Amino acid sequence: MSKAAIRAEARAFLRALPPAERAAAETEIARRVWDVPEVAGARTLLLYASLPEEVGTDEIAAEARRRGITLVYPRCLPEGRMTLHQADLPDALRPGRFGIREPDADACPLREIGEIDAALIPGLAWDRAGHRLGRGGGYYDRLLAHPDWRGFRCGLFFAAQESGSIPRESWDIRLDAIVTERAVIR
Repeated sequence: MSKAAIRAEARAFLRALPPAERAAAETEIARRVWDVPEVAGARTLLLYASLPEEVGTDEIAAEARRRGITLVYPRCLPEGRMTLHQADLPDALRPGRFGIREPDADACPLREIGEIDAALIPGLAWDRAGHRLGRGGGYYDRLLAHPDWRGFRCGLFFAAQESGSIPRESWDIRLDAIVTERAVIR
């Protein structure tokens, strides 16, 4: 199946997911993510501010703050790259490029990529080999391919977003783990 077909299938699934089922799955993912030692032991965690169809991250952010973990969020720049900013409070995020909540560049300090211990990463589909399919902009692949990247890469997905095999390009970066409401896959 092509990337475009997998994306279309994933979007259709996400639109059709009943709200109660989504909420229950997100609660389980938010609980299960702390079973990943590299995430639970992180001092600095890169987190995404979820779009409505992505696995929600607000519960995860609240728990990370309770654990004293520094949260860093990406800002998407027009040239296809991201900058990373520390966001200590939930209200530090504002709608930015693509309608994604992003840290205010003036209020949230810039952080270096080498400071990230672990990253929680969104996507539209995943496979058991650790490949993910994002929205097609390549933002996360460019970030994770940076020579200073040292962090653990963990995708957050609903189990039903699994695809038999994600078509790959040479620049696609594999995840170290995937967390769903059913399991942690390494």
